[in-house]
This record gives sequence, C-alpha cells and structure tokens, in this order.
Amino acid sequence: MYICAIIESMTFLRPEILNALILLAIPIIVHLFEFRIFKPTAFTNLLFLEHLKNEQHRYQKLKKWLVLMLRLGYFSGLILAFALPTIRSNDTEDKDTAISIIYLDNSFSATANNAAGSSLLSEAKEELYQWSKSMQGHQFNWFTNDTEFPNQSQKAFQQSILTLKAGPKQLSPDQVLLKAKRLFQRTGTTNPHLIWYTDFQNWKLPSDLQGISITVRPLNSNNRDNIILEEASIDRSDPDNTKLSVLISNNLQKEQTPTIRVYTQGTLFTQTGTTLTTKEDKTVDFDLGVVGKIKGMVTIEDRGLRYDDTLYFNIPDQPRVQILSIGAASTPVLRSIFDQRDFYFKQTDLNNLDFSLIQGQNLIILDQISTVSNALLTALNEHLTQGGGLVIIPEITAQGTLQDLLDQYNLGQIQSSDDQPKKLVAINTQDPFYKAMFEQEVESFQYPTIGQNFHIKSNANTLLALEQGTPYLLGKDKVHVFSGPITGPETNFDQSPLSVVTMIQLARQTRVFPEPYYPTLRLKDHLKAKEQHQGQADIKGTLVADQVVVLVQGTEQLIPRQKQVQDFIALDFGDMQFNPGHYRASVENEELAWFSFNHPRDESHLPFLMPDLDSTEITISKNMNLAISAINQKYEGKQLWVWFAIFALVCFLAEMFILKQTT
Repeated sequence: MYICAIIESMTFLRPEILNALILLAIPIIVHLFEFRIFKPTAFTNLLFLEHLKNEQHRYQKLKKWLVLMLRLGYFSGLILAFALPTIRSNDTEDKDTAISIIYLDNSFSATANNAAGSSLLSEAKEELYQWSKSMQGHQFNWFTNDTEFPNQSQKAFQQSILTLKAGPKQLSPDQVLLKAKRLFQRTGTTNPHLIWYTDFQNWKLPSDLQGISITVRPLNSNNRDNIILEEASIDRSDPDNTKLSVLISNNLQKEQTPTIRVYTQGTLFTQTGTTLTTKEDKTVDFDLGVVGKIKGMVTIEDRGLRYDDTLYFNIPDQPRVQILSIGAASTPVLRSIFDQRDFYFKQTDLNNLDFSLIQGQNLIILDQISTVSNALLTALNEHLTQGGGLVIIPEITAQGTLQDLLDQYNLGQIQSSDDQPKKLVAINTQDPFYKAMFEQEVESFQYPTIGQNFHIKSNANTLLALEQGTPYLLGKDKVHVFSGPITGPETNFDQSPLSVVTMIQLARQTRVFPEPYYPTLRLKDHLKAKEQHQGQADIKGTLVADQVVVLVQGTEQLIPRQKQVQDFIALDFGDMQFNPGHYRASVENEELAWFSFNHPRDESHLPFLMPDLDSTEITISKNMNLAISAINQKYEGKQLWVWFAIFALVCFLAEMFILKQTT
C-alpha cells in the first residue's frame, strides 16, 4: 500500500525522457533470439553425458533470464533517473503555481571584481545564462533595480541578460520585497519564492518578508579598494583666477599615489600626483586662470570601480549680476560703478516699487529709504532665502527704520548718531570679502572721510572701520549695512577707489553660478544638502509658441520639464536618467547653455555586510543550480533520481558479478 501511494504521488520533471524506455526492447531481442548457429555432430559412447547436458541447459537458461532482468533494471533505472522522478509535496497541489522570481542587483557596486578577476555582475549574468540553456519552454520572471521582466521566453531572457548593464539606482531590501510582491501578484502564484542576487552592500535584513520565501545568492568581491572622485566645486571669487577644487575619498587598505588629470575642451590641461592616506578624504585644487566657457573633465587612476573615476563639469560665461536699487539718493554713484558688462543695474523709487521686480535679482540695495513696509520685508526675506544679497545704505534721519532692519536681520543695536566727520582708518583685509583684492597689508592709502553716521554695536564682521573703532560697513551672510551714507555733505567715500572695489565685491558675491554638474539620477533617499542635487537649473532665454528646450548629447535627445519665469527658463531634471557627460541645451538648434551630468557616488563606498541568516527563513545558495534544486524540493517535492541511479548501479554490478562467476 505504501509503495502504491508513492507511485501514485510520483511525477517526472522531464517526462519526455521516458520515451527512451522503448530502447529496452533491444536487450530483450538480443536474449530471445540466438544469433549463434550450432551445427549438431554425432558422437558415440556419450550418452552418459546427456543427463549432465540437460542440467547445464537449465542453469544457463536461468542465468540468461537473470542477466536479462538485470540489464533491463540497469537501463530503466538510468532512463528514469534522467527523467527526474519526484514525489509531490503537500505544500502545493499544483507545481505550476510555485513560481520563482529572480532579483539581480545591477547597481554599480556589483561591478567590483570577484576572485576570478571578472565583475560580480558578469559572474551573475554568466551563471543565469548557462542555467537558462536547460530551461526550454520555461517562463522567466525577474527584475533589476530599474527594470521588470515578467513572463519572458528563454530567448528573450537570454537576450536581456546579455544586454544588462550596471546603473546608479539601488533598491533597499524592503523595496526589493515590495517589488517582488507586486510581480508575484501579477503572475498569480500562491507559493512565492525569490532568488536574490546581492553583493550585500549596506545590506540589512528586511523588516517584513511579506510571506515570501527567499534564497540569497551572494556575490562576493575580493577587492574592496576604491578611489572616488566625489565632487568638484568652482571658486570664481577671484576675477583673475578660477579655482577648481576636487574632493577625493577612498576605501584603500594602504597608501597610494594616483595621478589626477584635468581636461578642458577635450584636451589635457594639467595633471598632478597626490598621496591618498587610507580612508581619508582629500581636496586637490587646480588653478584654471581666467576662463570663459569650459567643458571639462577630471579623471583619476584606479583599479576599483570604474564609473567614479571620471567627473564631468562645465564652467559657463560669467553671468551678469542683476542689481535693483530702491531709492534715489545714491543713484548717480551706483550707476557709474555698475556701468559695466558684468552688471545689469535698475533703479526705482519706493513709492513706485513693483514687488515682482525683486524676484530674479541678485542684489537689492535699500538706498536711504525712510520707511520699510511689512510687504517689502516679506519680499526681501524671500529674496534672501533664494540666495540673493541685501545692502542697506541708511537715511540719517530715519534711525527707527534702520533699527528695524538691524533687528530683522540680527545685526546689532544703534548706540548713537554722530554728526562729526570721521576718517575711515581700517580695511579688514583678512576677511574673505577683501582678501582676494589685497594681496598684502594696506599701508599708504588715501582713506576717505565719512560725514554723518550711526555708531552700531554688532556681532557681525566689521569690514570697514572709522576712527575710534566705529564700524562703517558691517556684514553677516549676504546682508551688509553701511553705518552712514556713501555720498553727501562731508562724505567723499563715493570719490574713493575703495567705493568701487567695495560695491563691486558686494555685487559679485551675490552672483549665482550654475552648478558645475548635476546628478544623472536624483536619489530621493540619499540627497545631500547641496543645491546641485535638487536637479533644477535656470537659463537665460524666452520661449515662444511651441518652443521647448532640448538637451542633446550625440544622438540622444531629452526634453526636461520646463517653464518660463520672466526672462528665464526654469528646467527641472526631476527623475530623468542621463548618461554621464556634457549636454547641449538648445531651442531650435540655438545654443542656450551646457549641462554636465555625473552618476551619484552612493554606490562607490563598498561596505559589504553579510548578516547572520542562520536564524531566519532566508537560505543561502552558492549558485543558481543549487538554489533551483532546493526550491524544487520544497515546492515540487522530493526528488528520487538518486535512488534510481543507485538502483541502476546495483543492477550493473550484479550483472558483472554473475558474468564473472560463470565464465
């Protein structure tokens, strides 16, 4: 009864091989027909052997049938073993409902090398491709960090595997399970099982397995060393020299001295070697001189991950500083100072102020206004929040207004007003505001005279000081306050070269430069507190009718979200995926700007953390074949091919023994 139950529950994973059982007819035919022809010969006096002959004939006939049965057992055991006999498990009523889904981590960390010298991703791709060769007629369900592949044929699966590339996107374990669950629901399986290829980079146990059985296929790297070009920044505070600063980090096990190269317009500009200490960040500076538009690239030598060894950047033309002066007292002086190609100067009276003018300005100058409304304060605060600057030139008769502004921006208290002219006696050349303009201490300088002024007690930086230490120009962040007018009776500050230097620097420091590069993909879960990771940019221009800004790199064309804001076009790259490199922004083939894109460096740091899975429902498998075998046993039942193979071997050995003993 037990044997009958086993036979009844037994099925074959490869039933087509059972057709080979027809070959069992060959040994039967061989044994039933005698191919040797015996010629009878009569002998005298041998009748006594007749009895012995009959006895041996019966023995040979028994041996022949026994050998026949053993050979049939031998061949049938082999055939049945190759057909993969299986006892169906009680876990499922239909093996077709047990669907396995494969997740392959194709993030950049999977491009690290394994012990054989190939990448982890290549190892996984090769393993899956070879496994798929034996899966004719099978439907493949799998996904990566950025793509899903439901119900693929064998040919489509192999093609997808061969063309799969690494990318910047990385799914957390919980995101992997959520994506797998949705895919299981689409396929309608009742016994979900996930085969999970991972390098365990920043890996942690999922908080909830979602009812999914998991087999993990670990991808182990033997090389954890990596040098990373983290980021680059551009310093254009010195008009005579543009500085490129490159931040380098590493996961090195020992000190190295790689070569860093800077290319501009596709040509090598400069190179230098730098010593990298184990796991310490280092900034390397390059002086680019006076530059216009640059499409640049930084490279470094490294045997680790390749994608982070190149950093693209671009430097646009110097943008014009947008300046709005509210008030008219100093307008002639300001207009003469800002009458240059680097500045765009506007002036308006307080009574005629259109608050929309404030939007888009780099610098707002409050030029001796007597009152400040709440609406104006709100607009100024919004202006500062967006990175603009503010300069306050006080009206000497409006002490209360000045104090309100000082309170608004936490700049100090007015101690007194002074009608006596004072000499300007000190320039804070150690402050970054003036440091780039004065290479050495000022000794013989024709300091101007300041007439009426306020004595302000403040914790802000004093950039210019009068006699007795009274501040004349205070600064904190991008808000600067003069303690008195810059022109008027007994004041000749406006006639001094210092006024030109000071006002130009006040304007230049508010200049907003486009980011040198943007990420190819905005990673919402790993945003750094930097504007460049917000994926937004403004370019000067006006769109008409159905015109759109197109980003072009070679044959690739992308259209970002965009809208017209006054005389600027606001671009939002959002979650668009770009290839690393330079993109030309144009409208109907008219060039507007260039943008550079680089992959985020989140995948560059290689902490491979393999958790303890012994106490979980998650199992580990060394290769795909072992994983599939374990799943088949769980969902399709216990495989019996080994026992049939042993049976075939026993039959073969028994046949050899019998033949040897009777020869």
